[in-house]
Amino acid sequence: MDSRILSWDLRALVKAYNRYLSETMPEEAQVATGGNARIIMFLARNRDEAIYQHTIEQKFCITRSTASRVLALMEKNGLIVRVPVEHDMRLKRIMLTSKADSIVNLLRENGEQMERCLVKGFTEQEQAQLLDYVSRMRRNIDDARDELEESTVVKVTKSLIKEREESK
Repeated sequence: MDSRILSWDLRALVKAYNRYLSETMPEEAQVATGGNARIIMFLARNRDEAIYQHTIEQKFCITRSTASRVLALMEKNGLIVRVPVEHDMRLKRIMLTSKADSIVNLLRENGEQMERCLVKGFTEQEQAQLLDYVSRMRRNIDDARDELEESTVVKVTKSLIKEREESK
């Protein structure tokens, strides 16, 4: 038998988590699919902050095109509105509609129940350690992505310099 691979186990956990959340979603809240529900809850928890599309991209580690598509669908379904801001008309603040607000408590309760399920049998110290491990893994991935991005920029720059020198 193969030794366990952490990334596979994490992926399986996330899939099981998402499936369980979907299966336990109250009927009244099913207008919010998995990704939409997380965005709704993020907006509800940060109601007093100015949240823009790029904030969603960063928070949920999604591309600009994915964020644009998801937010457009949420807007079409009446879950969010995009409101222009006075200081920069290019920016649109993302805000929940009353339709989304009406299901926030249902989503919160479902998420809290899931959290209790996840840490059942863990001591508070173990929960704190787990959160620390997950945070460290996330930082490791973020650092690796930053290094990759820097390396790509350096390669492209060197390639452009080489092309310029060869064309002289």
